[in-house]
Parts: sequence; C-alpha cells; structure tokens
Amino acid sequence: MANSAPTSLQSKPPVFLLDSMSFIFRAYHAMQRQRPMSTRTGVPTAATFVFVNMINKLRRDFSPEYFAAVFDVSGQVFRDERSKAMTAVKKFNIKTQAFEEIDYLGYKANRTEMPPDLAQQLPYIRRALDAFHIPILQAEGFEADDVIGTLAKQAAEAGHCVFVVSNDKDMLQLVTDSVKVLNPAKDNLVLDREKVIETLGVPPERVVDVMALRGDSIDNIPGAPGIGDKGSVELIQQFGSVEAALDHASEVKRKTYRESLENNRDNIMLSKELVTIHCEVPVPLDLEAMRTQKPDVTACRALFTELEFTSLLKELAPEAESVATEFLLEPTQEQVSRFLEVARKDGFALGLETSILETVAEQVSEQETEAVEEAEPALKSLSFMGMFEAAEQAETAENPKDIEPEGIRIGVSTEPGVGLILRVGHAQDAELRALLEDPLIPKRVHDLKGTLRTLQQHGVELAGANDDLMLYSYLINPTHASHRLADVAARFTSRPLQELGEAQLAEAAHVIRGLTPVLREDIGSLDERRVYEEIDLPLVPILLKMETVGVRIDSEVLNRMAETLTSEMHRVGETIYEKAGHRFNINSPKQLGDILFNKMNLPKPLKYGKGKVVSTAQDVLEELATHSEVPRLVLEYRYLAKLKSNYVDSLPLLADRDGRVHTTFNQVGTATGRLSSTNPNLQNIPIKTALGREIRAAFIAAPGRTLLSADYSQIELRLMAHFSDDPLLLNAYRTNQDIHTLTASEVFGVPHDSMDKETRNRAKAVNFGIVYGISPFGLAQQLGIDQHQARLYIETYFARYSGVRTYIDRLLEEVRREQKVRTVFGRVRPIPDIQSRNANLRGFAERTAVNTPLQGTAADLIKLAMIRIDRRLTSENLETAMTLQVHDELLFDVPENEVDRVRALVKEEMEGVIELKVPLVADCGVGANWRDMV
Repeated sequence: MANSAPTSLQSKPPVFLLDSMSFIFRAYHAMQRQRPMSTRTGVPTAATFVFVNMINKLRRDFSPEYFAAVFDVSGQVFRDERSKAMTAVKKFNIKTQAFEEIDYLGYKANRTEMPPDLAQQLPYIRRALDAFHIPILQAEGFEADDVIGTLAKQAAEAGHCVFVVSNDKDMLQLVTDSVKVLNPAKDNLVLDREKVIETLGVPPERVVDVMALRGDSIDNIPGAPGIGDKGSVELIQQFGSVEAALDHASEVKRKTYRESLENNRDNIMLSKELVTIHCEVPVPLDLEAMRTQKPDVTACRALFTELEFTSLLKELAPEAESVATEFLLEPTQEQVSRFLEVARKDGFALGLETSILETVAEQVSEQETEAVEEAEPALKSLSFMGMFEAAEQAETAENPKDIEPEGIRIGVSTEPGVGLILRVGHAQDAELRALLEDPLIPKRVHDLKGTLRTLQQHGVELAGANDDLMLYSYLINPTHASHRLADVAARFTSRPLQELGEAQLAEAAHVIRGLTPVLREDIGSLDERRVYEEIDLPLVPILLKMETVGVRIDSEVLNRMAETLTSEMHRVGETIYEKAGHRFNINSPKQLGDILFNKMNLPKPLKYGKGKVVSTAQDVLEELATHSEVPRLVLEYRYLAKLKSNYVDSLPLLADRDGRVHTTFNQVGTATGRLSSTNPNLQNIPIKTALGREIRAAFIAAPGRTLLSADYSQIELRLMAHFSDDPLLLNAYRTNQDIHTLTASEVFGVPHDSMDKETRNRAKAVNFGIVYGISPFGLAQQLGIDQHQARLYIETYFARYSGVRTYIDRLLEEVRREQKVRTVFGRVRPIPDIQSRNANLRGFAERTAVNTPLQGTAADLIKLAMIRIDRRLTSENLETAMTLQVHDELLFDVPENEVDRVRALVKEEMEGVIELKVPLVADCGVGANWRDMV
C-alpha cells in the first residue's frame, strides 16, 4: 500500500479529484449487507462512517496537497435532452432469438429513487467534507464525471499529474500520461494506460467505444443489445472503434452481434455520445481553493459527537481552548497534603491501570469495528485494523500490566484541573490506605469490579465507592458496545482522554471526577437510579466473589471428550470427502466454496463474501443443506470443531492448580441487561445436543461438596403472561398447565391426549418465537415449513392469545412514540430504528422492542435473586459458594450438610424476588456434575 502519492513525471504536486457519489453508494450498499448503524435518535450513519474513514485513509496514504470532492447535482443534465432523440430501442429476446422493439424512457429512467436512509446521510457527509476543509465541486446541468473530466484536463495542461479517485470504469476513458485513476477498492490500485489495457482489453481512448456497445442498464443506455461485455471488447479489438464496427457490420461472423450492429446504428452512436465524458464544462480550476488544510477539529468533534462516532472522536487532538490540566507524576508533600485534606472532606476520584489500558488498544465500538471490517477492503480505515482483539485482551486480562511488587500507582483527583499520581500498597502510604478503606469517604471510579480486584491484590479493601462511571454509561445507553473510559470520555466531553504516558493515571482520575456528576444526573433524568442502586451496584462485589471462587472442572472428562470429538470430526470429514468427490481443507472458505459452487454446482447465494470468495457462512450452508447433504455435514463438522476448540481443548488450559476456571463476568456487555462472560465464555455452552450436555459433565463440585443448579422455568413466557394479561396464558400458569401442549392444542388443533413430542416441540418454537418477535420467514426456516404455513401459525396464535396481540400492538405504539423500552425495574434500552424508513431496520427494531422488556426484566430478576441469595448465605454463615450465572440459571458449590437448606433458600429467594400475576418457578437440581442434576 502506498504511503505517499504515486510518482509522476510532473514536478508540480498531484491533484486528487474524488468521485464522491460512487463511494457513497459503495459504502451504503456494502453496509446494507452487514449490521446497520444508527444513532440513539435513529439517524442512519453507516455510509457516513465508512465515507469519513475512506477520506481519512486517503489523506494518510497519499497526503494530497490538492484535493476536492466532486458531486452530481439534482435536476436535468445535458444528456437528458440528447436522449430524447432515442424514442425506441431494440432488446434481444433470448427465448425467441430475435430483437424486439420497446419504448425508450430516457437517460437514467431506470434509476430508482435514492434510498431514504441514504438521502438522510448526504447532509452529514457534506458536513464532514466541510469540517475537513475539502471543497465540494459541482456544476448545474452537468454530472460529476464531466466536472472531473474538465478539471483533470485543466490540471494536466497546467503541468500537474491528476488522480481521479473512483471505482467507476467509465472514468478509465480519462486516462492519459498525466491523468490516472486511483481505485481504493483495489488496494489503492493506480490505473495508467498499461493497466487500463490489462484490465479492460482496450486502451483508454477506446473505453467509450466498449461502453457504447455494452450500454448501461443503471443509466438506461441501451448500447448494442445481445453483444455484452465480452463481445464489446472483441469487436473494438477487431475494428478499432464503434464507427468502424458499424461500417463493417456485415463482416461480423457471429449472427447476434452482426444483427445488433445492423439494427441499432443510431442508438449505438447516441449511446456513445451519452457515455462520453464532457471535458469542456464551464468550471475554473482553482487550485488554491483545493489546497489541503488541517481539519476543523471543533466542527469534526461536533459532527462526530452528534453521530456517535466514538472511535473518530478519540483520534481528534484536544481542542486548543481546553482547560490546561496539571498531571503531577511526582507531587510534593504539600500537594499530597492538600489532596488528603480535600479528599477527607469531599471525597475523590481514582483511576487505575486497569482503566488506563483501555486507551492503549484504542478499542472502538463493536458496531464501528464490524462496519469497517465487513465493508469492502478499500473502505477500511487502517487505524481500526487489529485493535479490537488487542483491546479485548486488555479488558479481560486479570492483571493487564505488570505491577511493581512494592505497590501500585493510582491516579487521584479532587479538584478541577489537577490530577496526582500516588503509590499505594506499602506502609508509607498509611494515610492513603485509610482514605481508600474508609466507607464514609465517597470515591468515584470507572469499572468498580476491576478497581476492587486490583486493590485487593495489594491488600487494600476499597470502600465508599458508590459511583461507577462505567455502569452509569451503560445505563444511559446499553447499545454502545464499549464503555471503556476512553470511549466514555470521547462521548461525553469535548476533550477525549489522551495518551500521556504515566500521566494517564492522573488524567483518568481527573476525567472520572468531572464526568461522574454529569452521568449521575443523566441516569436520574432517565429514572434509572433504582436500577443502579438496587441491582447493578450491589451486584459488583458478588460477581467479583464468584470470579474469585471459580468453578471446578474435571480435565479427564474433557480429555476423553477430545478423543471422541477428534474421532467424530474424522468420520464426518471422510464422509464429506466421499460425497463431494474431492479431498480439500474443510476449514478453508475458499476451498469449500470451490467444491460447493464450482465442483458440485450448488446454487450460489445472494450473500457474497469479501473479494471473489462466495460466502460459506452458516446461514448460507443451512440454505444449501436443502439441496445437498454435503453442506449439512459441513455444519456438523463445524459444530464439532467449535465444541472442541472453544471448550474441550481450552478449558483445561485455563484452569488453575486447583482445577478451577475463573471466568470474567461483564455487566456492560449486552444491550438487554444480561450478563456476559469472557475468558472463557461460559454463557454459550450448548445444552440442546448430547455432546453439548457432555461438556457440562466436566463441571464438578469440590471434594466433599456437591453442585446445586437453580433455573427459572419459562421466565420470559411467564413475563409475557404478566405483561399481556392474556386469559389463556394467565390461566395456564396459574393452574400449572404445560404451555407448549396448550399452544399445540390451540394453534395446531391437536387434542391433549394425542399430543406427540414433535408436535409439542413445534408449539414450543412458536411460543418462544413470538417472544422474540419472529417473522413468518424465521419461523418457516426454524420448522422447515413454507412461509404461508408459518404465517398461518402466527395468525392463529394471535387469534387464540388475543391479549398477547393487544400487548404487542400497545408496546410498539409506545416505543414508536418514546423510541425506547423499559424493564419492570426501569432499565432503558433506546430503539431509535423503530422510526426508520428502511424496512429491514424497522422490522429488526420492532422485534427488539417486543423481546427486550421480557429478556431485560428476566435479566434483572435473576440479578436481584443473586443479591438476595448472597445476602442470605452471608447472614446465615453458610459455606455455599455461588459460582456461575448462565442466563436464567445459577450454579452453586454446596457442602453436603447444607444441601437441603440451600435448596430451600435459593428456591425461596428466586421465586419471591417479585410478585407477578403468575407464579415464578425455579427448578432446582443437585448432582456431582452440572449435567446430572436431580
């Protein structure tokens, strides 16, 4: 990849002309295939984000001295008038093998209206260019191509090399010794004359002839019907020009080509005129206006804040007018004494290395990372590459940095503009230790759990820390994937946290001190104080305790499983080779795609991967499995490999000397309020398959103890009954009926006494599908039925459970008005896309709106149960340890003599955590391992 402008013969600096709309559309369509991006208020941002990153990348790679962005204008252009001469065109009918005359509707008549969610982004893209001081050029009555061609010609005549930044092949006609096309989509490929010939098969001056024959369906340029891409190149290579090909049409051997040339002369010549870029537009070349300037940091910050581009905010330098802040690495005794005096009276903020490491990796949000990674290669910004994984490691590491044995440095701040770095962990810091351990002195932190853990490692028991900036940020907007201190600072301040070496500790404390009251007020205005004070904050020490205790595993069980899985993978692999007729690397998407789509000729999916590799993602293979057994076997192979690598092989490596695995629970990792876990992730151990359940057999109790599992029964369906007041659901749960059997009877019309397991399972899919806002398409895929039948099932369900339909309609109406949903306890999730004009975004938002109050309330319920259970275990001096939380299930390591008491205690607290209109039920089981519970 280039790091500077490509060399040229001209001594004057090169001029870069950006074909703006081509990249805007490219960014938009690339992101449409991936997860969309939008702000909390519903403003779509994906195309803007990728476009801005592309501009950043161009500036970094080439440091252009002259740079302008060229746009089309709305309204008529001169080609519209010329195309009126073409009243009809001929189209080649493959079935009849003849040309048919059809009405010609005009230049670009086939173009659909710009997607509304893209049109919304154009003003923001223009604002971004203004903030970067990149001039926007356009001319009434002409297209961007013509403006670019004109300016390129003028710049070349003035002695400058010109780089037309575009991915449009039409631009290749502009290539000369001085004008080249730069295509970032091809890793900054520069197309000069030789490259044009290599790429297209003809020199630049013959590009218009090829394009005239090919036509352009998007711009409604008919060209020569029936000739196509290959034929157009062959004819121009043979005859040299469109005019020569038309004059010698009778010499063309292929009948289709010959007749097309003979029957379409006027239209072909007009097509050539339409595809020819006009280089005499009345626009002056103003190089001084195009001279590159430093971006307007204030304008960039305002735009990126509005669009919630956290990663881009972090790249900005501090504003010049920012308040100068003093970070004291080696404070004097007088400064320390002042800090101690103010801290005793007003409290203080502290920042630790666990918080500061977040800025080192420059973690961007998950949404932004996926946006860049999944877009086409040219749209990637180098600053994002490889940083997501590094930041994940920094977050999950137990000891992110080597800590000096004599103590640990911490940053502290008590007043605006000042931050100090002090050392704690040895006798000389007795006063500071006393401050940290005094529960009456308030502390402000970011990531309380990480702070508690780090200080405990140095013998300090932090108390009085009731403000956690990370939890505040999460409550304000849980849809942000990252709540690291650098990201929070970037979102909520005009001066993002900067990398300042050791002074980062002091700056972190300073940022935490200033932001805490602001975010505390925000959660108050959102009515989320109860969630923070009764759920999220008191859960912190409980999760830390669970992480410290860990869960014991039996490595021998996993070793035996490894042998079984290896054998199964070999068996499935050999079957794949046999049925595919070839041996290949099953783990290679490229080789697998070649086997499926080229060797076996299975239908290629609409979803394509990067470059020329056709996607072999899970959803693609699931669709292909209806055509062939090989894709189904590949899915089975991948499942076995995932079990082996993620759990069977890795868990023994993560165990300590006592055979315990210590996962890290994350309170801010999901948008619904559920906990997640990492290093290892124990939330996703499969339980629906026999092999998945076998992994649970490796989780065992300590010697002389047993495991106790407590699992909420159908918690989300019970919450649906509570929210909806549906008579059938209420009665079913109050009279302890089997809800899946009831639904099978009501929806499928199957009597209770003749119900089989398969029918009940289908009803179960309908029940939980409704909770997750499933569509007819989704239910059809899940049950293996057609969409018509799936739609009928859903309609019948809502006809029988009319209260559910009424509840969902009422909820969606409220969410459309408020653009957010709440759990019973007040946890808020913004759903801005509920008002999106994009049907896919709106549909996903509606499904999210239906499920979030159910899943979020269920998550809050089990958290409250954990708090109550821990309180009981402590107050009753029991030795039982809570070790795991997995969605609606809790796992305990229990002494034999406490089993009956703890079983009753856990069941009582889980079922009594809240009073609903239907009973909560917690199923408890006891066993030597997590699989065998009775």
